[in-house]
Amino acid sequence: MAASATTYGRIASRLGAVIARGQLAPGDKLPSVRQLALANKVSAPTAERALRELESQGLVVARPRSGYYVAPRHQAPVARPAPQRPSALPRPVTLTGQVHDLFAQARSPDLVMLGAATPCPDWLPNRELARSVAAAHRRLGAQGVLYSVPPGRADLRRQIAKRALRWDGNLDPDKLIITAGATQAMQIALGVVTKPGDTVAVESPCYFGTLMLLKAHGLKALEIPAHADWGMDLEVLDGALKRYRIAAVIVCPTANNPSGFTMPAKAKQRLVKLIARAGVPLIEDDLYGDITMQPQREPSCKTFDTAGMVLYCSSVSKTLAPGWRTGWLEAGRYVREATEKRVEASLAGSPVMEAALADLMLNGDYDRHLRRFTARTQASMRAISARIRSTWPASTRYTQPDAGFLLWLELAAGTDTRELMRQGQAEGFSVCPGAMFSADGKRFANCLRMNTALPATPQLLAVIDRIGELIAQRAATAHPA
Repeated sequence: MAASATTYGRIASRLGAVIARGQLAPGDKLPSVRQLALANKVSAPTAERALRELESQGLVVARPRSGYYVAPRHQAPVARPAPQRPSALPRPVTLTGQVHDLFAQARSPDLVMLGAATPCPDWLPNRELARSVAAAHRRLGAQGVLYSVPPGRADLRRQIAKRALRWDGNLDPDKLIITAGATQAMQIALGVVTKPGDTVAVESPCYFGTLMLLKAHGLKALEIPAHADWGMDLEVLDGALKRYRIAAVIVCPTANNPSGFTMPAKAKQRLVKLIARAGVPLIEDDLYGDITMQPQREPSCKTFDTAGMVLYCSSVSKTLAPGWRTGWLEAGRYVREATEKRVEASLAGSPVMEAALADLMLNGDYDRHLRRFTARTQASMRAISARIRSTWPASTRYTQPDAGFLLWLELAAGTDTRELMRQGQAEGFSVCPGAMFSADGKRFANCLRMNTALPATPQLLAVIDRIGELIAQRAATAHPA
């Protein structure tokens, strides 16, 4: 849907016209989110999105803790990273060492972790987490130290399904299986619908964790190009489904990792129709969808699944407690096989952690935390984006997501972000090179993924400036005047 056809798009268009007529001059401050919401009788998130739409058009700039201001006349819209056309043939996953390097950096407490997609621990509700675990221990008593056998505690499965009703998530508590994080959910889903040697269609770029799972299962990756604004090219996928024997399709369609895009609802509906017609199961990775400033989060592909062909994977690792390792799989028509695979994977789960999470969802603590957490991540993303725009080379392209906390950046051709990763470790910061998001570990070498779930302190922004300097130095060396 075009932005101009939405409420936020109409507000943005009116403000854009005011700027174009010169009624607001460069440097003038725009109305605050609250003022704009009251004036237009809309919610604060809708008003916020209107201002972000103007920012993406290059008409306004955001200043941390100050507001939005009319941009200088010469400022052009931010260019999005261009899709790259991968190999048209299925291929084994050969990505290896870079992933281990990133996790090795993640173990270093002294690095500024712009590389790993983990939230700032100070932004997580640590007191509420501790309180809910203690309460679960007291309530369960001796039962709390036993196993939670698959499919997991019924109270947690009911709460997950109930929350999903808000966005028509179409999750059946009787088909939900509690897992040790979303990675295990994905692992189980792949184990149910594929066998070694099969081909799986994935987005390109694709989250390296997904690629590593394909490698572990002995599967081939068929990389389908994805656009930075709307995701997987469904025309290419349709052709691939007709041309190849594809065992499964994997997508991360909402707040995508790494690109940040959210596939429009109509495209998700079309995707589900494509896979149903082809008789190919769809594995949906939805870890970041709850991190949105919209009044209602986007629907999932599972929303449109009437045939039980979508295996839906999620967790609270990106939103609440990475170390709790609590996720879930709604396996649709594959629930019996998936439950057996869950037993094979690790026999059982923790009743205390499952009960604690159910309580956090039931009493509203999880939703209250999400509102605070989302506001922080979005503010930090704006501040970091603004700093990149003002200090990095003008050729830099990057996404401006409405959900999640990841930026995908494309640098000048010839830039190798793997070298930037190595230099960053020596200078005290971590970045995630784009080559990690391709099956062969080579494509997207001039791209990088950046975590923005960190406080945009002067120290962090100084690191952003330094990365820009290093990129400019490398570009000057590669292309001397």
